[in-house]
Amino acid sequence: MKKLAFLILAHNDAVHLRKLIKALNYNSDFYIHIDKKSDIRKFKKLIPFENVYFIKDRFSISWAGISMVDAQMSMIREALKKSEQYSHAVMITGSCYPIKSVKTIYEYFTSNSQKEFITFIDMRESPEHYIKLVKQKWFKEPLLRIKQLKYLDKGIRFLLNKLRLKNHWNENIIPYTGHTWCALTMNCCQYVYDYHTKNSWFRDMNRYTFAADEHYLHTIIGNSSFMNSTMGKADYKGRGLYQYTSYYLIDSSLKKWYDLRDWQEIIESDKLFVRKVNSKTGSELVSKISKELL
Repeated sequence: MKKLAFLILAHNDAVHLRKLIKALNYNSDFYIHIDKKSDIRKFKKLIPFENVYFIKDRFSISWAGISMVDAQMSMIREALKKSEQYSHAVMITGSCYPIKSVKTIYEYFTSNSQKEFITFIDMRESPEHYIKLVKQKWFKEPLLRIKQLKYLDKGIRFLLNKLRLKNHWNENIIPYTGHTWCALTMNCCQYVYDYHTKNSWFRDMNRYTFAADEHYLHTIIGNSSFMNSTMGKADYKGRGLYQYTSYYLIDSSLKKWYDLRDWQEIIESDKLFVRKVNSKTGSELVSKISKELL
């Protein structure tokens, strides 16, 4: 009986993360990357479960930076060490919460053992994605990693971004984009990880793109034979990647935090998870979900 490997990217709210893991703790293991800027000790203290593996090779995450991809790869690498045990590696954030029973979630993935739960669009059909995300250079990662020079670094990168420098993109590679959070078979994970490690030029090409985590895996998979086993290429519906989510509910603003006032939307959703929820404003919602839906 295959298990699921949940790959969780988190940086705060250990209280909610503990609730999330407890809710999903059915025939699963958890690989958790905690942002290097955060104190990991409080997470380990609150979450001492035997099937939870905190990633040792941690990265300081920058919003829309390549460090998101590096963190993903560190989790995939660890999960691959026990790949024969897993049906899928399911990627979520520490601010997600299930809105379907854990057995429903488990069966959703394991009953489709050869399917890649990832959806994407061809960036060439969306000029605002193609030109702004990969054809232009973005400086989202610190250039001066010295605390005292933080504001100088931000100023330099602000000016560099204003220059709209051209980024080289290999025209033989079709650029695909979609939501970061996907679920991949272990064979696909192995292919993605091998491609990443053996083709350093690909990471270099993506290093200065915007939100590399929203197109890095998608482009590798979309240009491979695994394309045939994915949820597929979606028709372009305009800007807003929330329209292409594979299995979680998120507000179109991408900024809203869900609370009890959103109960009706949650019970009417066919998704498996809701994002974003936290222990400060969403504890009542989490309690109601746990009582009535899980």
